[in-house]
Amino acid sequence: MREEQASLMILQHAIDKLEAEQKQQVMNCVAAIRATMQQFNPDDAGLALMLVAAEVAAEE
Repeated sequence: MREEQASLMILQHAIDKLEAEQKQQVMNCVAAIRATMQQFNPDDAGLALMLVAAEVAAEE
């Protein structure tokens, strides 16, 4: 199993364990991010998403 697949499974499991309202908020955010990303070149959107993820992780 690739590292990316393992990370995805861990995140999905963590989200599945959230309370229903919080899980719905997370899924709404995911949908909004995906909708926004579709407006851009897939490679550019992917890089931007990785940058935001790194910035958010660095803030904690």
